[in-house]
Amino acid sequence: MANDELKRWAAEFVERQKFALVSFLVAFLPEHVKEWPRVEVWVSRPGVVLSGAVETITAAGLFFAGVIAYVTSFARGPGWEFLSSRPTTTFFDWAGVGALGFWSYFFTPSGMFFVYCLAEGMVRTFEVLLTGRKLGVAAISIPWRLAEHLKARSVRARLALLLGPARPDEVVMPAQARSGMLEIYTVEDKRWSERQVLEYGEEFWMLAGTRLVPRSGHHAWRHSLQPLEAREVIRGIIVRYDPAVTGPEPAQPPTAT
Repeated sequence: MANDELKRWAAEFVERQKFALVSFLVAFLPEHVKEWPRVEVWVSRPGVVLSGAVETITAAGLFFAGVIAYVTSFARGPGWEFLSSRPTTTFFDWAGVGALGFWSYFFTPSGMFFVYCLAEGMVRTFEVLLTGRKLGVAAISIPWRLAEHLKARSVRARLALLLGPARPDEVVMPAQARSGMLEIYTVEDKRWSERQVLEYGEEFWMLAGTRLVPRSGHHAWRHSLQPLEAREVIRGIIVRYDPAVTGPEPAQPPTAT
């Protein structure tokens, strides 16, 4: 019995440590990525607070290390040339060289980056405590956003190549369609809702699905719609569809048909 309890305690301890580690790493991801279902389960407020504190402390340490290295190099280079050119030097001359080297480091790329990371870590730490927002790290968020933008542009370019030139909508009635449903082929993605209701041919049809399929030497969006029964209650906005008109007009939904 004691061995079983020890094993269970050890397993729980390992799981807690695993969650803490993954939560800490996930906290650095962009804010919108943390809202993904697969990622959201690993997000925790302590993990974000810890990541912000680690970012602040690490940035401060690297900044001061960079200051020391930069001031030392500055003092041996331009600073020493300045001091050696003067007939006499005072304490204020030496202090001025050190201060100039210190403030000059703020305008170097590494100095500005570390100062930004220090401020960002503090903001991320207090933001989650005050408002609950779980901000990410700009050094990860910016490349991530850029990669998503480039991927979206690539997808749109491939989709435009598949769809080909602009063409009028093509309507196939249920009697001529293999699926037995009303099929509307369009080059434009109508982006209708999941259970969109259309008014077409003095009848009401509900969207059953949308797929990109080969059509007329290119591809087209196939919107499959099922007829609604006469007594079925219609909820939501009805789209009055006319293939001869660009941009179907939405109609107010009746209470019942």
